[in-house]
Amino acid sequence: MSSLLLLFFPLLLFSLVSAASAFLAPTSFVNVHNRAFSSHAFEAADSRLCSAATQTLIVGKIILDKYGPPDRQTDDDGVTIGGGGPQSAWGAAASLVVRDYLSRNERKKINNDDERDFLLSNPKHQITFLAPVGTKNWTPSMTEQLSQLLPPMVNVVLVPSADHITPTINIWHDEHENVRWMPVNGSFDDIGADGLWQNRPSAQDILSAIQDTDDDDIILHAIIESGSKPTGKGLDALPFFDDKLMSKVSTAGVEPIVFADEVSGKVTEEDSQAVTTTIRKILQSFVRARACDKEKDGNSLFVVTPDRPCYEGMISHTNLTMDESENTENNEFEMIIRDGGNGCFTNEMKMPAATLRTIDKAPVNPTGAGNAFSAAYVVCRGTGSSMNEAASIATAVGAVVCEYEHLPMWSLEVVERIAEAACEVI
Repeated sequence: MSSLLLLFFPLLLFSLVSAASAFLAPTSFVNVHNRAFSSHAFEAADSRLCSAATQTLIVGKIILDKYGPPDRQTDDDGVTIGGGGPQSAWGAAASLVVRDYLSRNERKKINNDDERDFLLSNPKHQITFLAPVGTKNWTPSMTEQLSQLLPPMVNVVLVPSADHITPTINIWHDEHENVRWMPVNGSFDDIGADGLWQNRPSAQDILSAIQDTDDDDIILHAIIESGSKPTGKGLDALPFFDDKLMSKVSTAGVEPIVFADEVSGKVTEEDSQAVTTTIRKILQSFVRARACDKEKDGNSLFVVTPDRPCYEGMISHTNLTMDESENTENNEFEMIIRDGGNGCFTNEMKMPAATLRTIDKAPVNPTGAGNAFSAAYVVCRGTGSSMNEAASIATAVGAVVCEYEHLPMWSLEVVERIAEAACEVI
């Protein structure tokens, strides 16, 4: 009899505890934060980095999107502002607000409109978004539309060219849900992106955007066209080679854009070598500019955020590694790989993707999610977040962008949703 009691008592106890727990009140979202992050997971700064940066510059591209395949388009169909740049600026702003939200004392709830408005328009960190536009087809209403897309703390600086058009594409998903796109009316020829994106914005444009501050701990993140034959002839990377500008930058981020073969899914050896060369040259320029200014005794960080095909091409065809030899005591190189639905990873950690809150758990529109992720990660790292913290917030930002047809309207509900996703993956 005693042996039977010993056998069944643990099962009986487990059943009683399970039954009792069914009558407990469900854990609130705020309590989930308290339980999961009692170890201050969202308050951990990386002491190796200069976390005093108060201004971020996001340099990106603007493309006018016409949704739907070309054979279904009409002249009356409207356009949506995309191209990766707006998504990057949105992601940068969202990441900082979400981090503040998660770090609130005792995870206090937002109790009134003033607290909500302060959180959503947080002025502690300035974000400036710079992008070139061709005024042959860019209109004042588009400028207004762009401003409405972005959080209120983002200052938009457009670099106009009267000689070019802002590139326009048809964009759609095929029967396998792969993103397809096609340029409209020479949008990627000399009159469009290939001419417009050459050294716009320039280093002087970027310096002019920060002329009202004496801050020498700027975060600069840019989408860079890469590969052996990049759009814009690769001249969008020129600002990274300006010593005056780079001496003011404490954290530099580069998101290299190169396209994999549609059949093999791989980046060619030629493109991989070109991407690696560009990254190395930018890193060397950054280290040199910081070293030349004797007053810059603080640490600096260089972050590269390739997608997985780009990364695999680089490690297959070149000797680039996640830890470049240019690392010194005060200059660090970091690479984080965007892996879509699998999350992201570095040589030190792997972060899973957040579960999407869509009906079928699939993305509504993944376009721009990687851009938002990259900027979010770089900005969090540049302002003191650990790698895990930055990756969890950036992963959450990218996931929530996927849940919407276009960029989410800026609201407390969206901030809370990103915070929830960050709590899930960390």
